[in-house]
Amino acid sequence: MTSAPLELLIDDIVDEISDNLIAIRRDLHRFPELGFEEVKTSRKICDYLEDNRIVYRSGFGKTGVAAVINPDETGRIIGVRGDIDALPILEKSGLSFASENSGVMHACGHDAHTAIALGVATVLSRLADRLPGRAMIVFQPAEEGLGGARAMLADGLFDWMRPDIMLGYHNWPLLPGGVIGWHPEVSFASSDPFDVVIEGISGHGAHPHLSVDPIVAAAQFILQAQTIVSREIAPLSAAVVTVGRIDGGSARNQIPDRVTLQGAIRTQSEDIRIATQDALKRIAKGIGDATRTKIHVDFLQGVGVVRSNPVILESVVDTARDILGDENVVCLPQGSMGSEDFAEFSALVPSAHLRIGSKATDRTTMLHRSDFDLDERCIATAVRVLSAAVFRLMHANNT
Repeated sequence: MTSAPLELLIDDIVDEISDNLIAIRRDLHRFPELGFEEVKTSRKICDYLEDNRIVYRSGFGKTGVAAVINPDETGRIIGVRGDIDALPILEKSGLSFASENSGVMHACGHDAHTAIALGVATVLSRLADRLPGRAMIVFQPAEEGLGGARAMLADGLFDWMRPDIMLGYHNWPLLPGGVIGWHPEVSFASSDPFDVVIEGISGHGAHPHLSVDPIVAAAQFILQAQTIVSREIAPLSAAVVTVGRIDGGSARNQIPDRVTLQGAIRTQSEDIRIATQDALKRIAKGIGDATRTKIHVDFLQGVGVVRSNPVILESVVDTARDILGDENVVCLPQGSMGSEDFAEFSALVPSAHLRIGSKATDRTTMLHRSDFDLDERCIATAVRVLSAAVFRLMHANNT
């Protein structure tokens, strides 16, 4: 077996473990956990690693786990990251293994991501004698807007082991199972959530001149914010300004003291990101002056752009083509305006990110929907490509 071609060895192992990985994915789907609450999920990951005699450490970012293959080797370290958290969504998929935790659902496919990471760890551990370096498999909690990557780093993940290269991936329901997608520039946009507080003076709806109306100011702020993208950002530069929540008032005939808004901006470059933030603050000041209200804009901790290192990405894409065939490796026409806190890792070490085709065969759906499901072929596809990519990158002389 050890003298067989590497790709055949990987195929044999993936064929052997695929059914078990699917069973793991379905179990995780049945019992999803929200960010930083993935206690049982983390325990299942650790149990699997122990059963397969894979060295690991837990407790990074509270519920995060990191495994290492060939811990005593001194060569290049290649990291692979999978996220493990679910979303606060009531599942309506009709699946036989649907969530039993009411109001919590793996609507983004992180259950499959976890199974993929476990699969890569298994393949690499069984072929460890062929690895000239170390592989680091990161099981990250709280990707869904809670800063799980940042929490793992704060807990010393990269002090324990800092990879030379990091690989990330996400299932993609717009591509069929068995297909890999990639983009040469931006994989995911930055995301910066913001809170807005608009303070006025309350009063009777019959006497608006004796009040300062924050609802009217909120309406103007929302409308004017949309002109940032249409009138201040170049037409071919990607940016989105979204207000997703409005809270204000308690009666139809009363003007309230305050209105609060919540939203986010998304961009695909750092200069557009800064310009959009500055414009939103400027608009808030102008509308506050015009309406006699006080408008406070507070940007919360966001995540940056996920942009692949071109040399690493080329190596990974070439690997995918060798394994899947050119027809099953697709250059996507554009990056996603969704965000991914894999950006925390890619900002520190050279990285590449792939989209794993996962279009469900029995439904038309998308990420973060209550009826979400995926084509489970994406698990084996990702394990094969990522495992082979680790080998290729580990043997490369430079990036």
